[in-house]
Amino acid sequence: MSFPKSFLWGASTAAYQIEGGNARSALWDWERKKGWERSGEACRSWDLFDEDLKLIKALNLHAYRFSVEWSRVEPEPGRFDQSVIDRYVSWARKLGSEGIRPFVCLHHFSEPAWLLREHPEGWLDESVSGRFLTFATRVARALAPVVSDWVTFNEPMVFLAGAYGFHQFPPGRWMLTDPRKQFIPVVMPHMAAAHKRVYGMLHDLQPHANVGIAQNVAAVEPARPGDEAAAHTWDLFMHRSFIDMIRDSQDYLGLNYYTRIFVSKTRVPWMPLGTLPGYAELEKGLTWPVFKMLGGRRDGKPRTGMNWEVVPEAFGPLVLDYHKSYKKPIYIMENGMAEPSQITRTEFLRGHLSSLKSAMQAGADVRGYFHWSLLDNYEWGSYRPRFGLYTRARRPADGADFYAAVAASGEIPNG
Repeated sequence: MSFPKSFLWGASTAAYQIEGGNARSALWDWERKKGWERSGEACRSWDLFDEDLKLIKALNLHAYRFSVEWSRVEPEPGRFDQSVIDRYVSWARKLGSEGIRPFVCLHHFSEPAWLLREHPEGWLDESVSGRFLTFATRVARALAPVVSDWVTFNEPMVFLAGAYGFHQFPPGRWMLTDPRKQFIPVVMPHMAAAHKRVYGMLHDLQPHANVGIAQNVAAVEPARPGDEAAAHTWDLFMHRSFIDMIRDSQDYLGLNYYTRIFVSKTRVPWMPLGTLPGYAELEKGLTWPVFKMLGGRRDGKPRTGMNWEVVPEAFGPLVLDYHKSYKKPIYIMENGMAEPSQITRTEFLRGHLSSLKSAMQAGADVRGYFHWSLLDNYEWGSYRPRFGLYTRARRPADGADFYAAVAASGEIPNG
């Protein structure tokens, strides 16, 4: 089962999760406020990028997606640290010199602490879009000679729901469950507008720029007969509405896929949009008896260290559906599993890559696959889930040899 020779094999990371020492980020104090395990030095990638580059090369990868930490680049409002920008430029240049295509993400959940001091409502304040554009422009002008692939926002809906819906990220609002608040008509369009402004800026700077987002998408199914409308409502809101807002301002569609969820309808007033989306995190927060009583459903599929069900057979059909809906080239920007898991990463990769290949054979224009993640990293509150092809000590983890063989040959070895 062969992939095209031009197909990109890559890995993805995020600055806050691997660099370490991002003390000027709003997340730094948020960790303490939430009682999270502290991120601390993370994987020390800020100082050990050359070691990370060796791992990327050992995996035979053609691409590497990393994010630029806004709070490092602009530690105070209007003050840009050129030495930080220069370091990111050097990373992209080193990748390119090794034949590895850098994809640069401008926003991966982390924002400067000063941003929320000056704009306590965050993205509810329309002027934050201008702040982000200023930062992105400064970064893009420096990186443009060595980077042409850009991700404006990673998982914008996960971030917005966490920051403005469920008190998971700063500024920590509880808006999604309150129909009187203006979460949907305000905060989503503000971030979509920011994407459009950055998209235009990048294309003015680089007519050949390749610009998109990385949108988290789950396979969504009705929990039971009669839940079809609820499943459609949640899928449209969480996965497709943001893409629809920026439909004409993206050169590709980036998809992050991990699992499937069942959605049921509910009359519980504090559940969003009259739905009960069956995420493992929601089950944990409610407890299984309450989750089940409210109509929640999980199936008997193997589970990963995040308690997410492993459903590779849903991956290919989902990708094909997005291709038919949006008619854009697709990059799988994230796909991976956390250990400890009930299956091996080799099994996970084999199943998901086989499903992806089936979608491509059916006509989906998929240009690349980025595994999450290169390293075991800080998973927003804990180091316990281990997503890496390498450990934090940079030792190979389960599946690294398999993925390196796939990247080298473009073929999925027979099991």
